Amino acid sequence: MPSPEKFRKTLDDFHVEQEIIDEMYRGFDILTSKTNKKIKSAFFTQALKVMNEKLPPEKVREIFEANACCKSGAREKNSREIAKTYAGLDIADRLKLISMRPYLNMGSAELDEDGFLLVHAVSYHPGDKYECVCPTVSKIKRDCAIPREYCCCCGGHFKYHYEIMLGVKLKPVEIVSSPHDTDGEKPCAFRYYIQDAQLPAGNPGNKNFCIGSPIVLS
Repeated sequence: MPSPEKFRKTLDDFHVEQEIIDEMYRGFDILTSKTNKKIKSAFFTQALKVMNEKLPPEKVREIFEANACCKSGAREKNSREIAKTYAGLDIADRLKLISMRPYLNMGSAELDEDGFLLVHAVSYHPGDKYECVCPTVSKIKRDCAIPREYCCCCGGHFKYHYEIMLGVKLKPVEIVSSPHDTDGEKPCAFRYYIQDAQLPAGNPGNKNFCIGSPIVLS
């Protein structure tokens, strides 16, 4: 959930040029968490269009990932408890158990045929279509779709918690789908490369790890 205040600070933290920032904020004066959702949605749509034109894809991802919310408190406590409780299980078995526990709010996940982690995020569909779960921009009518890179924020949330629960380091590969650019036809889903594993030697889960160079988000 990129709050306008935190998002603005993150741009400085990642040394985004002032000229680019000015273009991102053109037409928008003071933005805060209390700003009307439709205005915030319009801002992030404009900001992302500028960022996608002026910044490398990896930097766009990193900026939004740095804005990921809910990385502490009860969710972090639950993630660490899962890691401790199921430390002796392989990744595939851990994922099954995680997916069976809706109280974690971690959606469901699996290893795909290439050994990548595929996370089906928590889906929200009050009607016939899927809706973004992000409270910053959810439940409003928009003039145009927000670029799917907005979901890198949510992707950062899932990356953080699945790294803890699985005892691995993850590299984002792609946003598989998003309600934003599919007119609500598809839910949020993320794909990650498993960079390493902190599992017992010889654990059968190790055979599922993809070997090779990770694919960067595009």
